[in-house]
Formats: sequence, structure tokens, C-alpha cells
Amino acid sequence: MTKRTKAGKRIRVDRLTSLIILLFMVLTMSVLNGEFFTIQTLRNLMQQVSAVGVVALGAMFVIIAGGIDFTAGYGLAMVGMIAGTIYTSYTDNVVVFLFAALLGGAALGLVNGLVIAKLKILPFIATLAIMSIAQGLSLLIGGGGMVILTNEQIIWIGQGKVFGFVPVSFLLFLFAGIIIFILLNKTKLGVYTYAIGSNQEAVRYMGINVDRYKILVYIVAGICTGLASLLTVTKIAMATPGIYGTTLLDAIAATVIGGTSITGGKGNVVGTICGVFIIVIISSALTYLKIAPEMQEFFKGTVIFIAIGLDAYVSRVARKV
Repeated sequence: MTKRTKAGKRIRVDRLTSLIILLFMVLTMSVLNGEFFTIQTLRNLMQQVSAVGVVALGAMFVIIAGGIDFTAGYGLAMVGMIAGTIYTSYTDNVVVFLFAALLGGAALGLVNGLVIAKLKILPFIATLAIMSIAQGLSLLIGGGGMVILTNEQIIWIGQGKVFGFVPVSFLLFLFAGIIIFILLNKTKLGVYTYAIGSNQEAVRYMGINVDRYKILVYIVAGICTGLASLLTVTKIAMATPGIYGTTLLDAIAATVIGGTSITGGKGNVVGTICGVFIIVIISSALTYLKIAPEMQEFFKGTVIFIAIGLDAYVSRVARKV
């Protein structure tokens, strides 16, 4: 059996495992709360997974390449403040607002990629430092305050519904998932992303410009952060330096639970989407059970720890086989 065939089987197993866990969580919530299977609950779930899901897709892309990105949380707040300030202070053009958010995210990703690829700084250290810079900029741009959005067209992105049921934000999340799936499975960027995460030096010896593809990977993740910021600020109709919440932690947890190997080289879109739903349902279950917020974070942190531990164990076993 070729390595490609084995990798394909592992991805299918990861998808199946994620789907089984998701089904188990849905059934558990149905037992705990008889009103779980309602249109309102489903609509709320779709709206809750949207921004976290987009960040998780970007995080998955980076982790598959063997990197990590801690800037998504504060970066989300910074991009929101930049886009909101440009819109309210300099123009009332909705298109400008949209592009400001996406380009702001892309710029953040570009900085991450350049620092990591060109300065050879470890992703962990580099993105922690840039995360702190993003936090400072989000406070500096708005003077510690917030930007209120009143344009109905803008607010519709985060609060609007299609067919009276499906949130627009959820459709944008699914669209982002399709784009990431195509990038990972149908382009050179995707092939090299998996290869770099599996064995970076081997890829470099093949004459491939690893640094270029690393930068592109972080730009993709940055655009995801920009889109997530767009969905978040339009949902609550304001941009604020504290808007990030637990987005980063939830996104990383969803990515790992969805089958993405923290050591790189493995991950898939379907598993990540399932992981996002699992994390959101866990949060809903903890809220329903009236678990204190700080204990909810403890529980989610424990879930990440267990998922990473299992991933490390499975990786060791796979290398021995």
C-alpha cells in the first residue's frame, strides 16, 4: 500500500470519527434539552459556528503546513477596528468596508508569513509577538473605544437570513470552506502545504520555494481572520478591541478535534467543520447545564489537551507500523 493510499484512508477515518462524535453530541444535547431540535436552535447554531468556523479553516491551513497562528483573536479585533474606522471616518461605501476587512486580514497574514519565512523566527514566538502588536493597534486605532455600525446593508451580513432561515454568515462560512477545500485538494498550494507539514526539508531539496508557500499559507489564514472579523462586527453592529472573545481557543480546539495533526501534514475541511459544530454544541451544553464561564474554558482547554495527546499517540503508533 502506497503512502498516498494510507494518507487517504487516514483522512477518511478522521472524517468518520468527527462525524460520529458530532452525532453523539447532537444526540446527547437532545436528551439534555428536548427543544434542541428546533428551527430556532439550529439557526442559532449556524450563526454561532460561522466566525469561529472561518478562523478554524485558516488555523487548519496553517497547522497542516506545520505552523501555528496565535494572531487570529486580537487580529480579528484589529481588523474590525481598521475596517470600521475607515468606513465611519472616511467613506460610507459598503464595498470599501468589505475590502478593508479582507485586505486587513491579508496584510496581517503577510506580516506573519514574512517574519516566519524570511526572518526564520519560530511560528509560536512570531505570532505571539504579532498578536501583542495587533492588540495594541486595536486599542490605538479606536482610542480604546468602539465603532458603531448603523448601515443596514453591512449589518445584514452578520444578522441577515436567506429564505427566512439560513443565516447569511453561515453561507459565507460554507463558501469559505469550499474555497479552502479547493485550495487544499486541487492546487499546488494545497499539495505543497501538506508536503511542507510532513517533511519541510525534503520539499526544499526538491527545489521548491518553501518560504513562498509558507507566506501564502499565512496570507490565506489572514484572509480567513479578515472574513471572521467581518462576520463578527456585523453580527453585533460594532467593532471593539474586546470583540475576539474565545474565538482563537475555540477555533484551535475545533481544528484538532476535527482531525488536524498538530505536528502538521494532516487535516481536512470536513473534519474541521464537524469540529466547529462539536465545540459550539459543547459550549451550548455547558451553558445549558449552568456551568460557570471560567469552568467552560477549563473544560474546552481539557478537550484540546486530550485531543492533542491522542493525536501524538496515534502519530507515534503510525510511525512504528
